[in-house]
Order: sequence, then structure tokens, then C-alpha cells
Amino acid sequence: MAPLTGGCLCGRLRYGVRRVQSAYWCHCTMCRRVSGAGALPWATVMRQDFAFTQGTPATYASSPGVVRAFCGTCGSPILFDMAAEAAVDVTLGTLDDPDAVRPDHHIWAETALQMSAGLGAGLPRHAAERPAEPE
Repeated sequence: MAPLTGGCLCGRLRYGVRRVQSAYWCHCTMCRRVSGAGALPWATVMRQDFAFTQGTPATYASSPGVVRAFCGTCGSPILFDMAAEAAVDVTLGTLDDPDAVRPDHHIWAETALQMSAGLGAGLPRHAAERPAEPE
């Protein structure tokens, strides 16, 4: 996969992604509230494969050990960062080419709204977090 770029609505924040590990639809209450949408698509990226290239994001500690980064000017949500994890999650809608990455599963489907039932039809749906990959 070629490197990807993205940014916020107003252009104050820009970022680059070297490689995406996976992508998914999240139906949790927090993602719905932060985006104002029925579900939010994310790309999982190893921490070393993501960098802000312009601007400094505002942050919000949404739960213990979790920081969400967003544009302090226009409010675009960009990053979900669990400090204990080796990867971060980037909102697909902020990519310059959002169709370059396709979600392949859903998480927190147990809290999905009926309005989002047709999103990603046919993809695996996990009640909560995606189960760990067998080693």
C-alpha cells in the first residue's frame, strides 16, 4: 500500500500514514457522539507508521488510558490513542482518499443503531472488541 495523507476540515492539521494494519466500523456510543454519525470507520496503524505533518492537535482523555486527538479549530476527529497499545486508530473520513482503505469488520455491534444496519453489509460483526488473532 502506498503512503496515505489526510487532514482536518479547515486544513490546520495534516498527517501521513505509511501502512494500514486493518480497518473497521465502530458502533460504540463514544464514537457515535464524537462523530455525530451512526458509526465511525477507523484504520488501525502501528504507532511508528503515523505522524502529524502539520499543526498540533487538541486532545481529550475520553476514558482511562485513551486520548482522542482532533482539530482545535474545526473539531474534526483524527486519532484514537490507547497508550498501552502499539497501534493507533485514524478516522477514515479524514483521509484525502477515504476509499483507499476498506473496513473489513465491525466492533461494538451490540450497541449498533438500526440506522447503520446496512453499513458494511456482509462483514463480520463483533459484539464488543474484535477477538484477538490466534497466535
